[in-house]
Amino acid sequence: MSDEKNNLLEVNNLKTSFHTSDGIVRSVRGITFHVEREESLGIVGESGCGKSVTMLSIMRLLEDNAQLEADSILFDGEDLAKKTKKEMRPIQGNRIGMIFQDPMTSLNPLFTIGEQIKNPLKRHQNLSGKEAQKKAIQMLELVGIPDPAKRMRQYPHELSGGMRQRVMIAIAMCCEPELLIADEPTTALDVTIQAQILDLMKDLKKKYHSSIILITHDLGVIAGVCSRIVVMYGGLIMEEGTTEEIFYQTAHPYTAGLLASIPKDTKEKLVPITGTPPDLLNPPKGCPFAARCKYAMKLCKEVQPEFTQLSTQHRAACWLLHPAVKQKLGEVKIR
Repeated sequence: MSDEKNNLLEVNNLKTSFHTSDGIVRSVRGITFHVEREESLGIVGESGCGKSVTMLSIMRLLEDNAQLEADSILFDGEDLAKKTKKEMRPIQGNRIGMIFQDPMTSLNPLFTIGEQIKNPLKRHQNLSGKEAQKKAIQMLELVGIPDPAKRMRQYPHELSGGMRQRVMIAIAMCCEPELLIADEPTTALDVTIQAQILDLMKDLKKKYHSSIILITHDLGVIAGVCSRIVVMYGGLIMEEGTTEEIFYQTAHPYTAGLLASIPKDTKEKLVPITGTPPDLLNPPKGCPFAARCKYAMKLCKEVQPEFTQLSTQHRAACWLLHPAVKQKLGEVKIR
């Protein structure tokens, strides 16, 4: 539940499929969530669970073989699901900024760093070449890149991985977007650089009063950045709640499995989630996690579970939480 007036983004019953030679891949299968103004929301789950496809659907950056359906995707009251590609252009990279997974493939190797930061400033902010140059240097300085005037003349391959990620953040934030989507922004970076990048994102969020959606497979990364978490699996939302609720009042067996796989100290043995994710060419009719869940009942494999509302912000889709099941089995401790 949320205060709709304070919501910057509301996604209602989003479904995204891809038509392939093997059949239809149902990557996102009907999800609903929101992001409040100036909030940091984490979306977590294994690779292939639909996290990135959800964000590309919101941005309307899907490939030609994709089919998007939604009751609505409301961004500051405007329904993005109804907009044409042309109507989306003033929003993409301007009002919604996105940091993609791999800065080496996201940055164009043929253009200098300066050209790639100035381009959105000229297109969206109508700045002159001189004004865009000045703002681009300021942005590089802001994201902690030394000697920014020199870096403006360099190409992506001349920078380290951490530097390239800072450039991506500078590009995403240069138009001062209301919403920043960061897709695995710390992947392939060492732990020290990871912490610096996350701190930088928090500082920029505060400076520009932006909202952030942080996509990751690592709950440890999310803990220090996000106030609320959405857990996805098999194209569906399994659990949603405040960071405290997800970590300390865990309600879904899949979330518990993710938490158990976080390294806590060097001596402790990691507990992997056994099995493999569902085939989204032929998604299961019941809970997508049933085949890997040690608590799974016959019902779990036959019928997709309903959400149980556990608090104003905490909900989970698991039959173990249903009043009728609880009455029969009693309280099941999943951790």
